[in-house]
Amino acid sequence: MAVITEHPATGAGTSWRYCQEAGRKFDPRVFDEEQLMAAGLVTGAASAGRGNTFFFTSQGQALVLRHYHRGGLVRHLSRDRYVYTGLERTRACREFAVLSKLCEQGFPAPRPYACRVVRRGLLYTASLVTHRLDGRTLAERLTEKTSAPPGLAAWRAMGDTIAGLHALGCEHADLNAHNIMLDEHGSVSIIDFDRARFRSLPSGNADSGWCLANIRRLERSLAKLSQPQVYAEGFAALQQQWRNGLGAHHSP
Repeated sequence: MAVITEHPATGAGTSWRYCQEAGRKFDPRVFDEEQLMAAGLVTGAASAGRGNTFFFTSQGQALVLRHYHRGGLVRHLSRDRYVYTGLERTRACREFAVLSKLCEQGFPAPRPYACRVVRRGLLYTASLVTHRLDGRTLAERLTEKTSAPPGLAAWRAMGDTIAGLHALGCEHADLNAHNIMLDEHGSVSIIDFDRARFRSLPSGNADSGWCLANIRRLERSLAKLSQPQVYAEGFAALQQQWRNGLGAHHSP
C-alpha cells in the first residue's frame, strides 16, 4: 500500500500523509470532527482523556481521529501547539511511522490511516487517524460494572503482547491500563503510540531498564484505578509471562 504525502493549497502550511487504498479516494474531512458530525459519520468519542478523540466511519471503515493535545501544567500555556522542527519530527508523522513499522512486523497495534500537520510560523498543530480496533480497554474491564474483569489467561496474554512489543525494541511512552485493549476472543492490542520510539534492549537482563519502566508505569496506573486485591494476582501473572516472553527473545 502506497503512503502519499501532499501539501494542499489551503492557505496554511498544511501537510497530509495517508495510505492510498485501491478504489478509495482520500477524504480530508477525516481530520475535522465538525464536518464528520454534520455528515452523520461520528459514532462516538472517548470518555477518558482530554476530549480529543472521536470515532467515526468513512467509506465503510471504522476509524479513530485524535488531535494532539498537551497534558500536565504546560497545557495551560499551549493546549495543542508544538514547536515545528521539520515535518518528519512532528508528533503525528513520528507516530504514523511507528505504527507503520509495528504493523509491518505483525504487532497488534492500530493500523495508520492518515495524519495532518498544520504549521503556523514556528508552531504547528497535528492530528492522526487510525483504523479502530475491536474490544475494550483494560481500564474499562476493571472499572465498569457491565464488563467482566479479565481472567488469568487474559493477563498472561497481555504479558505476552508487551514482551513482543519490547522484543521489537519499541518503548511505549505511556503504557497504562487505558492503552491496552482486549477483545471478546481474548486477543490483546496496544494503542496510543504518541512519543513511542525504537531503541536497543537493555544490556544484560532484558527485563530491566526502559522495559521494566514500562511495566512499572502500567502497575502505577492499575493502582490508581482499583484496589490491589482486584488486580494483584492478574498483574503478577502478566509480569511473569512478560519476563518469560522477553527472555525467550533476548540474547545477551
